[in-house]
Amino acid sequence: MTSDEKMTTTNTSAEIKCIIVQQTFTGKRELKITTMPKPPPPEDGEVLIAVKACGINFNDVLVRYGLMEDGLRPPFVPGFECSGEILEIGPNVTNFERGDRVLAITRFSAWAEQIVVKKDLVFKIPKEMSFREAAVLPISYLTAYILLFEIGNIKSGQTLLFHSAGGGVGVALTQLSKLVPNLTLIATTSSHKFDVLRAHIHYLFEHGIDYTEDVKKIAPEGVDLVLDCMAGDDCERGLALLKFNGKYVMYGTSSLLSWDVKNLFGITKGMTNWWQNDKISCLRLFQDSKSIHGFNLIQLLTRGSNDTRRYLADIMHKVFLLYKEGKIKPVIDSVFTFDEVNNALGKLVERKNIGKVVIEPYPNMKSEKVKKIKSTATPGHQDSSSTSGPDDDDDDKESEESRQKLSSSNQ
Repeated sequence: MTSDEKMTTTNTSAEIKCIIVQQTFTGKRELKITTMPKPPPPEDGEVLIAVKACGINFNDVLVRYGLMEDGLRPPFVPGFECSGEILEIGPNVTNFERGDRVLAITRFSAWAEQIVVKKDLVFKIPKEMSFREAAVLPISYLTAYILLFEIGNIKSGQTLLFHSAGGGVGVALTQLSKLVPNLTLIATTSSHKFDVLRAHIHYLFEHGIDYTEDVKKIAPEGVDLVLDCMAGDDCERGLALLKFNGKYVMYGTSSLLSWDVKNLFGITKGMTNWWQNDKISCLRLFQDSKSIHGFNLIQLLTRGSNDTRRYLADIMHKVFLLYKEGKIKPVIDSVFTFDEVNNALGKLVERKNIGKVVIEPYPNMKSEKVKKIKSTATPGHQDSSSTSGPDDDDDDKESEESRQKLSSSNQ
Protein backbone atom coordinates (compact mmCIF):
# COMPACT_ATOMS: atom_id res chain seq x y z
CA MET A 1 0.00 0.00 0.00
CA THR A 2 1.47 3.35 -1.06
CA SER A 3 1.81 6.40 1.12
CA ASP A 4 -1.21 8.09 -0.44
CA GLU A 5 -3.45 5.22 0.64
CA LYS A 6 -3.04 5.15 4.42
CA MET A 7 -6.38 4.74 6.11
CA THR A 8 -7.74 8.15 6.99
CA THR A 9 -9.41 8.78 10.31
CA THR A 10 -13.11 7.97 10.12
CA ASN A 11 -15.25 11.07 9.84
CA THR A 12 -17.33 11.15 13.01
CA SER A 13 -19.12 14.41 12.25
CA ALA A 14 -22.68 14.51 10.92
CA GLU A 15 -21.57 16.05 7.61
CA ILE A 16 -19.19 15.16 4.81
CA LYS A 17 -17.21 17.20 2.31
CA CYS A 18 -18.43 17.29 -1.29
CA ILE A 19 -18.47 19.24 -4.54
CA ILE A 20 -21.74 20.44 -6.01
CA VAL A 21 -22.82 22.01 -9.27
CA GLN A 22 -24.94 25.03 -8.46
CA GLN A 23 -26.63 27.67 -10.58
CA THR A 24 -26.26 31.38 -9.87
CA PHE A 25 -29.00 34.01 -10.13
CA THR A 26 -27.70 34.85 -13.62
CA GLY A 27 -28.13 31.25 -14.76
CA LYS A 28 -24.41 30.50 -14.82
CA ARG A 29 -23.25 27.14 -13.47
CA GLU A 30 -20.37 26.87 -11.05
CA LEU A 31 -18.67 24.31 -8.84
CA LYS A 32 -18.81 24.85 -5.08
CA ILE A 33 -17.02 23.06 -2.25
CA THR A 34 -19.45 22.48 0.59
CA THR A 35 -20.70 19.93 3.12
CA MET A 36 -23.82 17.81 3.21
CA PRO A 37 -25.34 15.28 5.62
CA LYS A 38 -23.74 11.87 5.73
CA PRO A 39 -25.43 9.29 3.50
CA PRO A 40 -28.00 7.08 5.22
CA PRO A 41 -27.03 3.45 5.91
CA PRO A 42 -26.87 1.36 2.72
CA GLU A 43 -30.09 -0.38 1.77
CA ASP A 44 -30.63 -3.74 0.09
CA GLY A 45 -27.84 -4.47 -2.40
CA GLU A 46 -25.90 -1.28 -1.58
CA VAL A 47 -22.55 -0.43 -0.01
CA LEU A 48 -21.24 2.72 1.67
CA ILE A 49 -17.78 3.80 0.46
CA ALA A 50 -15.26 6.17 2.04
CA VAL A 51 -13.93 7.89 -1.06
CA LYS A 52 -10.16 8.21 -1.44
CA ALA A 53 -9.84 9.49 -5.02
CA CYS A 54 -12.03 10.49 -7.97
CA GLY A 55 -11.33 10.54 -11.68
CA ILE A 56 -12.26 13.47 -13.92
CA ASN A 57 -13.68 12.79 -17.39
CA PHE A 58 -14.66 15.08 -20.23
CA ASN A 59 -18.30 14.36 -19.41
CA ASP A 60 -17.65 16.18 -16.14
CA VAL A 61 -16.67 19.24 -18.15
CA LEU A 62 -19.90 19.01 -20.15
CA VAL A 63 -21.84 18.66 -16.89
CA ARG A 64 -20.09 21.72 -15.48
CA TYR A 65 -21.28 23.83 -18.41
CA GLY A 66 -24.75 22.28 -18.69
CA LEU A 67 -24.02 20.62 -22.02
CA MET A 68 -24.62 16.99 -21.11
CA GLU A 69 -27.84 15.46 -22.35
CA ASP A 70 -30.03 13.99 -19.60
CA GLY A 71 -28.03 15.86 -16.97
CA LEU A 72 -29.42 16.77 -13.56
CA ARG A 73 -30.72 20.16 -12.55
CA PRO A 74 -28.54 21.98 -10.00
CA PRO A 75 -27.76 21.62 -7.23
CA PHE A 76 -26.27 18.13 -7.36
CA VAL A 77 -23.01 16.27 -6.72
CA PRO A 78 -21.21 15.44 -10.00
CA GLY A 79 -18.68 12.72 -10.77
CA PHE A 80 -18.80 9.31 -12.46
CA GLU A 81 -15.95 7.28 -10.96
CA CYS A 82 -14.12 6.95 -7.67
CA SER A 83 -12.16 4.57 -5.46
CA GLY A 84 -12.07 3.99 -1.73
CA GLU A 85 -12.80 1.58 1.13
CA ILE A 86 -16.11 0.02 2.09
CA LEU A 87 -17.44 1.36 5.37
CA GLU A 88 -20.75 -0.50 5.56
CA ILE A 89 -22.63 -3.11 3.57
CA GLY A 90 -26.40 -3.37 3.18
CA PRO A 91 -28.61 -6.47 3.30
CA ASN A 92 -28.03 -9.14 0.65
CA VAL A 93 -24.48 -8.02 -0.09
CA THR A 94 -22.33 -11.13 0.18
CA ASN A 95 -19.36 -10.40 -2.06
CA PHE A 96 -17.94 -7.45 -0.09
CA GLU A 97 -16.71 -6.84 3.43
CA ARG A 98 -15.92 -3.76 5.45
CA GLY A 99 -12.47 -2.48 4.59
CA ASP A 100 -12.42 -3.86 1.04
CA ARG A 101 -10.53 -1.65 -1.41
CA VAL A 102 -12.85 -0.92 -4.33
CA LEU A 103 -13.63 1.28 -7.29
CA ALA A 104 -17.14 2.40 -8.19
CA ILE A 105 -18.95 3.76 -11.23
CA THR A 106 -21.83 6.13 -10.61
CA ARG A 107 -24.21 8.34 -12.54
CA PHE A 108 -23.18 11.53 -10.75
CA SER A 109 -22.57 11.70 -6.94
CA ALA A 110 -18.94 10.43 -6.97
CA TRP A 111 -17.32 13.69 -5.84
CA ALA A 112 -18.10 13.32 -2.17
CA GLU A 113 -16.28 12.09 0.91
CA GLN A 114 -18.74 9.19 1.25
CA ILE A 115 -21.18 7.68 -1.24
CA VAL A 116 -23.71 4.86 -1.36
CA VAL A 117 -23.53 2.73 -4.51
CA LYS A 118 -25.32 -0.34 -5.86
CA LYS A 119 -23.11 -3.41 -5.47
CA ASP A 120 -23.32 -4.21 -9.21
CA LEU A 121 -21.27 -1.09 -9.98
CA VAL A 122 -18.58 -1.72 -7.34
CA PHE A 123 -15.46 -3.80 -7.98
CA LYS A 124 -12.66 -4.99 -5.72
CA ILE A 125 -9.34 -3.67 -6.98
CA PRO A 126 -6.09 -5.65 -7.27
CA LYS A 127 -3.80 -5.32 -4.28
CA GLU A 128 -1.10 -3.89 -6.54
CA MET A 129 -3.34 -1.03 -7.69
CA SER A 130 -3.30 2.36 -5.94
CA PHE A 131 -6.47 4.26 -5.14
CA ARG A 132 -5.49 6.89 -7.68
CA GLU A 133 -5.05 4.34 -10.44
CA ALA A 134 -8.34 2.70 -9.50
CA ALA A 135 -10.19 6.03 -9.57
CA VAL A 136 -9.21 6.70 -13.20
CA LEU A 137 -9.50 3.15 -14.53
CA PRO A 138 -13.18 2.26 -15.10
CA ILE A 139 -14.56 4.89 -17.49
CA SER A 140 -11.51 5.08 -19.75
CA TYR A 141 -10.59 1.41 -19.94
CA LEU A 142 -14.10 0.00 -20.11
CA THR A 143 -14.82 2.43 -22.94
CA ALA A 144 -11.58 1.70 -24.80
CA TYR A 145 -11.89 -2.08 -24.44
CA ILE A 146 -15.47 -2.16 -25.72
CA LEU A 147 -14.66 0.19 -28.60
CA LEU A 148 -11.69 -1.85 -29.78
CA PHE A 149 -12.68 -5.45 -29.15
CA GLU A 150 -16.44 -5.62 -28.72
CA ILE A 151 -17.76 -3.11 -31.24
CA GLY A 152 -14.70 -2.52 -33.41
CA ASN A 153 -13.57 -6.16 -33.51
CA ILE A 154 -10.15 -4.84 -34.44
CA LYS A 155 -7.74 -7.35 -36.02
CA SER A 156 -4.10 -7.68 -36.90
CA GLY A 157 -3.05 -5.77 -40.00
CA GLN A 158 -5.86 -3.20 -39.77
CA THR A 159 -5.72 0.58 -39.43
CA LEU A 160 -7.22 2.55 -36.54
CA LEU A 161 -7.97 6.30 -36.41
CA PHE A 162 -8.93 7.96 -33.12
CA HIS A 163 -8.96 11.43 -31.56
CA SER A 164 -7.80 13.08 -28.32
CA ALA A 165 -4.85 10.71 -28.06
CA GLY A 166 -3.63 12.43 -24.89
CA GLY A 167 -6.91 12.06 -23.00
CA GLY A 168 -7.90 9.26 -20.66
CA VAL A 169 -9.63 7.11 -23.29
CA GLY A 170 -6.95 8.00 -25.85
CA VAL A 171 -4.18 6.68 -23.59
CA ALA A 172 -6.23 3.56 -22.85
CA LEU A 173 -6.77 2.97 -26.58
CA THR A 174 -3.05 3.37 -27.21
CA GLN A 175 -2.14 0.82 -24.54
CA LEU A 176 -4.83 -1.71 -25.44
CA SER A 177 -3.99 -1.49 -29.14
CA LYS A 178 -0.59 -3.01 -28.30
CA LEU A 179 -2.44 -6.29 -27.72
CA VAL A 180 -3.14 -6.46 -31.48
CA PRO A 181 -0.08 -7.20 -33.63
CA ASN A 182 0.69 -5.20 -36.75
CA LEU A 183 -1.99 -2.57 -36.06
CA THR A 184 -1.43 0.86 -37.61
CA LEU A 185 -2.37 3.73 -35.28
CA ILE A 186 -3.36 7.17 -36.55
CA ALA A 187 -4.48 9.79 -34.06
CA THR A 188 -5.10 13.48 -33.55
CA THR A 189 -4.11 15.54 -30.53
CA SER A 190 -2.89 18.99 -29.50
CA SER A 191 0.49 19.81 -31.01
CA HIS A 192 2.17 20.39 -27.64
CA LYS A 193 1.56 16.71 -26.77
CA PHE A 194 3.40 15.36 -29.80
CA ASP A 195 6.77 14.90 -28.14
CA VAL A 196 5.23 12.64 -25.52
CA LEU A 197 2.90 10.62 -27.75
CA ARG A 198 4.79 10.13 -30.98
CA ALA A 199 6.82 7.21 -29.60
CA HIS A 200 3.58 5.27 -29.02
CA ILE A 201 1.45 6.18 -32.05
CA HIS A 202 2.56 5.71 -35.65
CA TYR A 203 1.06 8.86 -37.15
CA LEU A 204 0.00 11.99 -35.27
CA PHE A 205 -1.88 14.99 -36.60
CA GLU A 206 -2.90 18.23 -34.98
CA HIS A 207 -6.61 18.19 -34.41
CA GLY A 208 -7.19 21.70 -35.72
CA ILE A 209 -6.11 20.87 -39.28
CA ASP A 210 -7.89 18.89 -42.00
CA TYR A 211 -5.94 15.64 -41.90
CA THR A 212 -8.05 13.83 -44.52
CA GLU A 213 -5.58 13.92 -47.42
CA ASP A 214 -2.64 12.95 -45.19
CA VAL A 215 -4.53 9.93 -43.85
CA LYS A 216 -5.44 8.87 -47.40
CA LYS A 217 -1.73 8.76 -48.23
CA ILE A 218 -1.09 6.52 -45.22
CA ALA A 219 -4.09 4.25 -45.88
CA PRO A 220 -5.01 4.53 -49.59
CA GLU A 221 -7.77 1.92 -49.26
CA GLY A 222 -9.20 3.63 -46.18
CA VAL A 223 -9.28 3.13 -42.43
CA ASP A 224 -10.81 0.00 -40.89
CA LEU A 225 -12.01 1.60 -37.65
CA VAL A 226 -12.66 5.23 -36.71
CA LEU A 227 -13.28 6.02 -33.03
CA ASP A 228 -14.67 9.52 -32.68
CA CYS A 229 -15.05 11.34 -29.35
CA MET A 230 -15.26 14.76 -31.02
CA ALA A 231 -18.22 14.72 -33.46
CA GLY A 232 -18.61 17.94 -35.43
CA ASP A 233 -16.40 18.07 -38.54
CA ASP A 234 -14.64 14.86 -37.53
CA CYS A 235 -17.81 12.88 -38.21
CA GLU A 236 -17.76 13.69 -41.92
CA ARG A 237 -14.00 13.20 -42.12
CA GLY A 238 -14.21 9.85 -40.38
CA LEU A 239 -16.94 8.53 -42.67
CA ALA A 240 -15.02 9.74 -45.73
CA LEU A 241 -11.88 7.90 -44.58
CA LEU A 242 -13.58 4.55 -43.87
CA LYS A 243 -12.65 1.71 -46.18
CA PHE A 244 -15.12 -0.77 -47.65
CA ASN A 245 -16.81 -2.59 -44.75
CA GLY A 246 -15.24 -0.17 -42.24
CA LYS A 247 -16.76 0.92 -38.93
CA TYR A 248 -17.23 4.40 -37.49
CA VAL A 249 -18.07 4.67 -33.77
CA MET A 250 -19.07 7.90 -32.04
CA TYR A 251 -18.53 7.75 -28.29
CA GLY A 252 -18.29 11.42 -27.31
CA THR A 253 -19.17 14.98 -28.28
CA SER A 254 -16.15 17.00 -27.19
CA SER A 255 -16.65 19.50 -29.99
CA LEU A 256 -19.70 20.76 -28.09
CA LEU A 257 -17.18 22.65 -26.02
CA SER A 258 -15.01 25.04 -27.99
CA TRP A 259 -11.62 26.24 -26.79
CA ASP A 260 -13.21 29.36 -25.34
CA VAL A 261 -15.86 28.19 -22.88
CA LYS A 262 -15.99 31.53 -21.11
CA ASN A 263 -18.19 33.14 -23.71
CA LEU A 264 -21.53 32.14 -25.19
CA PHE A 265 -20.26 32.42 -28.77
CA GLY A 266 -17.67 29.71 -28.19
CA ILE A 267 -20.23 27.25 -26.83
CA THR A 268 -22.79 28.12 -29.53
CA LYS A 269 -20.19 27.55 -32.25
CA GLY A 270 -19.42 24.10 -30.85
CA MET A 271 -23.11 23.18 -30.71
CA THR A 272 -23.64 24.36 -34.30
CA ASN A 273 -20.86 22.09 -35.53
CA TRP A 274 -22.22 19.17 -33.55
CA TRP A 275 -25.80 19.39 -34.83
CA GLN A 276 -24.51 19.00 -38.38
CA ASN A 277 -23.92 15.31 -37.61
CA ASP A 278 -27.61 14.46 -38.00
CA LYS A 279 -27.29 14.34 -41.81
CA ILE A 280 -26.37 10.69 -42.45
CA SER A 281 -27.58 8.83 -45.56
CA CYS A 282 -28.53 5.22 -44.86
CA LEU A 283 -28.57 4.56 -48.60
CA ARG A 284 -24.99 5.78 -48.88
CA LEU A 285 -23.96 3.50 -46.00
CA PHE A 286 -25.55 0.58 -47.82
CA GLN A 287 -23.85 1.41 -51.10
CA ASP A 288 -20.43 1.81 -49.47
CA SER A 289 -20.90 -1.14 -47.08
CA LYS A 290 -19.97 1.02 -44.10
CA SER A 291 -21.44 0.91 -40.60
CA ILE A 292 -22.01 3.54 -37.93
CA HIS A 293 -22.25 2.82 -34.21
CA GLY A 294 -22.84 4.87 -31.10
CA PHE A 295 -21.53 4.02 -27.65
CA ASN A 296 -22.33 5.76 -24.38
CA LEU A 297 -20.98 3.95 -21.32
CA ILE A 298 -22.88 6.07 -18.78
CA GLN A 299 -26.22 5.43 -20.48
CA LEU A 300 -25.38 1.74 -20.73
CA LEU A 301 -24.72 1.62 -16.99
CA THR A 302 -27.87 3.46 -15.97
CA ARG A 303 -30.36 2.10 -18.51
CA GLY A 304 -28.95 -1.35 -19.10
CA SER A 305 -30.40 -4.58 -17.74
CA ASN A 306 -28.85 -6.94 -15.22
CA ASP A 307 -27.34 -8.81 -18.16
CA THR A 308 -25.72 -5.58 -19.29
CA ARG A 309 -24.17 -5.00 -15.88
CA ARG A 310 -22.88 -8.58 -15.81
CA TYR A 311 -21.38 -7.98 -19.26
CA LEU A 312 -19.59 -4.87 -18.04
CA ALA A 313 -18.41 -6.67 -14.91
CA ASP A 314 -16.88 -9.38 -17.09
CA ILE A 315 -14.99 -6.77 -19.10
CA MET A 316 -13.84 -5.03 -15.93
CA HIS A 317 -12.32 -8.28 -14.70
CA LYS A 318 -10.53 -8.66 -18.05
CA VAL A 319 -9.14 -5.15 -17.58
CA PHE A 320 -7.96 -6.03 -14.06
CA LEU A 321 -6.19 -9.10 -15.45
CA LEU A 322 -4.42 -6.99 -18.08
CA TYR A 323 -3.32 -4.63 -15.32
CA LYS A 324 -1.95 -7.46 -13.18
CA GLU A 325 -0.11 -8.84 -16.22
CA GLY A 326 1.54 -5.45 -16.75
CA LYS A 327 -0.06 -4.90 -20.16
CA ILE A 328 -1.89 -1.72 -19.18
CA LYS A 329 -1.28 0.96 -16.56
CA PRO A 330 -3.41 4.07 -16.01
CA VAL A 331 -1.53 7.31 -16.59
CA ILE A 332 -2.19 10.00 -13.99
CA ASP A 333 -1.43 13.48 -15.28
CA SER A 334 -1.94 15.38 -12.02
CA VAL A 335 -3.57 15.23 -8.59
CA PHE A 336 -5.65 17.95 -6.91
CA THR A 337 -7.81 18.25 -3.82
CA PHE A 338 -11.55 18.89 -3.86
CA ASP A 339 -10.76 22.52 -3.02
CA GLU A 340 -8.77 22.76 -6.29
CA VAL A 341 -11.46 21.23 -8.49
CA ASN A 342 -11.70 24.24 -10.80
CA ASN A 343 -7.98 24.04 -11.52
CA ALA A 344 -8.32 20.30 -12.09
CA LEU A 345 -11.20 20.72 -14.52
CA GLY A 346 -9.28 23.49 -16.26
CA LYS A 347 -6.64 20.97 -17.30
CA LEU A 348 -9.24 19.19 -19.43
CA VAL A 349 -10.89 22.37 -20.70
CA GLU A 350 -7.54 23.66 -21.96
CA ARG A 351 -6.50 20.21 -23.24
CA LYS A 352 -3.31 20.26 -21.15
CA ASN A 353 -3.58 16.78 -19.63
CA ILE A 354 -1.94 13.60 -20.83
CA GLY A 355 -3.82 10.80 -19.13
CA LYS A 356 -6.28 11.37 -16.31
CA VAL A 357 -6.65 14.06 -13.66
CA VAL A 358 -7.45 13.00 -10.09
CA ILE A 359 -9.16 14.88 -7.27
CA GLU A 360 -9.10 13.79 -3.61
CA PRO A 361 -11.20 14.92 -0.66
CA TYR A 362 -8.16 15.88 1.38
CA PRO A 363 -4.50 16.70 0.67
CA ASN A 364 -2.98 13.27 1.35
CA MET A 365 -0.05 14.27 -0.81
CA LYS A 366 1.07 17.50 -2.40
CA SER A 367 -0.52 18.10 -5.80
CA GLU A 368 1.78 16.54 -8.31
CA LYS A 369 2.25 16.27 -12.04
CA VAL A 370 3.48 13.31 -13.99
CA LYS A 371 6.57 14.25 -15.90
CA LYS A 372 6.37 13.76 -19.62
CA ILE A 373 8.97 12.38 -21.97
CA LYS A 374 10.44 14.24 -24.87
CA SER A 375 11.04 11.61 -27.53
CA THR A 376 11.81 11.50 -31.20
CA ALA A 377 9.70 9.66 -33.73
CA THR A 378 10.30 5.96 -34.05
CA PRO A 379 12.00 4.94 -37.34
CA GLY A 380 9.39 4.34 -40.00
CA HIS A 381 6.81 6.47 -38.21
CA GLN A 382 5.80 9.87 -39.53
CA ASP A 383 4.02 13.03 -38.53
CA SER A 384 2.24 15.59 -40.65
CA SER A 385 4.78 18.28 -41.46
CA SER A 386 2.37 20.86 -40.07
CA THR A 387 1.89 19.17 -36.74
CA SER A 388 5.26 19.19 -35.04
CA GLY A 389 5.24 21.17 -31.84
CA PRO A 390 7.17 21.75 -28.63
CA ASP A 391 6.32 20.29 -25.25
CA ASP A 392 4.74 23.27 -23.53
CA ASP A 393 5.24 21.65 -20.14
CA ASP A 394 8.99 22.36 -20.25
CA ASP A 395 9.88 19.10 -18.56
CA ASP A 396 13.45 18.56 -19.71
CA LYS A 397 14.25 16.02 -17.00
CA GLU A 398 11.67 13.41 -17.88
CA SER A 399 12.63 9.79 -17.26
CA GLU A 400 12.16 6.45 -18.99
CA GLU A 401 9.86 5.47 -16.12
CA SER A 402 7.30 8.08 -17.20
CA ARG A 403 7.43 6.84 -20.77
CA GLN A 404 6.59 3.36 -19.57
CA LYS A 405 3.52 4.70 -17.77
CA LEU A 406 2.07 5.76 -21.11
CA SER A 407 2.84 2.53 -22.91
CA SER A 408 3.10 -0.04 -20.18
CA SER A 409 3.78 -2.91 -22.56
CA ASN A 410 4.29 -3.49 -26.23
CA GLN A 411 3.01 -7.00 -25.98
